Amino acid sequence: MFAALDPTARLIVVLALLAGLYALSGLLWPYTACNACKAGKHASPTGKNWRDCGRCGGSGKKIRQISRLLGKDD
Repeated sequence: MFAALDPTARLIVVLALLAGLYALSGLLWPYTACNACKAGKHASPTGKNWRDCGRCGGSGKKIRQISRLLGKDD
């Protein structure tokens, strides 16, 4: 069946499958590493105190964009 399609239709089918797999990965693994802190904590400007990252709340992870589009929230 796939061999009977013309090259443009094959490309569209492959791209649709890849998009579907990417959306599925967003549902299965909704979090990614926080780009702001890399580890979940921030040093204060003086370097003596630690505080939770404002972006990830100290967890070191944040929600992926695809997961947010699919309705997953913190």
